[in-house]
Amino acid sequence: MANLTFKTLSRANATGTSSAARLGEITIASIPKRIETPAVTLYSRTGVVPDVTYDMIPENVTRLLEIPLGSLVGSVKNFESTGPYSSFARLTDPIFCPFHDGLVELRPGGSGNLYSSVWTKSGREALNIDRFKKLIQAIQPTVFEPMFDGDTPLNKTTDKRLTKDRERSRRFFESTVEDVKCSNMIVPLVGGHDIRQRQTYLNEIRQVFNANAKSILGISFQGFHSYGPSTEKFNVETLRPFIDQTRSALNDYPDLLWTMPLLWRPDQVVQAIDLGFDLFSGAYVAHLSDHFRVLTFRYTEQSKDSTTEEKTEYSMTLKTTARSKDPLLIGCSCYACQNYSQAYVHHLMQTKELLGRTLVTIHNLYHYHAFFQAIRQSLKENRWTEYRQMILDQYQQT
Repeated sequence: MANLTFKTLSRANATGTSSAARLGEITIASIPKRIETPAVTLYSRTGVVPDVTYDMIPENVTRLLEIPLGSLVGSVKNFESTGPYSSFARLTDPIFCPFHDGLVELRPGGSGNLYSSVWTKSGREALNIDRFKKLIQAIQPTVFEPMFDGDTPLNKTTDKRLTKDRERSRRFFESTVEDVKCSNMIVPLVGGHDIRQRQTYLNEIRQVFNANAKSILGISFQGFHSYGPSTEKFNVETLRPFIDQTRSALNDYPDLLWTMPLLWRPDQVVQAIDLGFDLFSGAYVAHLSDHFRVLTFRYTEQSKDSTTEEKTEYSMTLKTTARSKDPLLIGCSCYACQNYSQAYVHHLMQTKELLGRTLVTIHNLYHYHAFFQAIRQSLKENRWTEYRQMILDQYQQT
């Protein structure tokens, strides 16, 4: 696996604010490549970005591929003898392999004392630790997340269930780090919405964490939800006490990458950055395109058009788009907006032509990643407080 490091460059609270927002940098020595954070991944399935080919991906997109483990389980026999998956699929970009797919809702009963499950189009796929490690060694992702339990939805979890979640996840983590070939881990932190269970878990893994610090790139907050479309409305602010608890427990590790699997709506993004998060799933773009939704929220002051009503998004299925000669978003520089009208894309959607979703995806990728560029710029220029409020104001109006 590639040699990866993450380093915090600066923090917003150094300027006198209470925000934990920070700039950072992921360095990948073997490519070589540097990724500035806060950043969003490029969501894909088996390395294929939904609805677009690689030559049509906008240039401003961060090329850190998110390939959920479940999308590779069924095809592992095709590449396990060919070397890393990147060579098999001819991928040159770094790969982040999370255990679960952010777009696929988890169903209960997928974990046991000796196994945990990923959910695929074919249903549940149970993995024990040996099979999991063989998968990781076959895929050889740049970054990966160890298997864990995490089946602890709010208001549906007993203390007994939380204890099993914690014990199983600890056992999976300990078994994974025993393999010296495993590195660049994003360690899942579990315990549901129970702050006591989460503190116990942090205490239990501390020794293993300390002994393997060089193999650990970051942490992932798990067990707060069941993944899938419902996470678009997840209230990130409810995490604050858990975030404070974790920051205190891992105070000796300021250069840990922080992430969490959600369909990250822009107002959630700025709230999470305020809490100290660095890396965000790109599954939100695929989710939007699946529902023919076009992003229009204002991500810079310069992008405001005073002649139009301020909206955060709209649906291509609206009748008002059927005759509009305007681009998907006036003033947008993406390929779709520069070359096609709303009416044409609406027609493609109505006739179920794949090109319709492709054009919407191109625009949403460009718009969403430009948003993260603007976030980083605002942090560099010490404008974070004003910038985050601009985003939150737009979503409070919707």
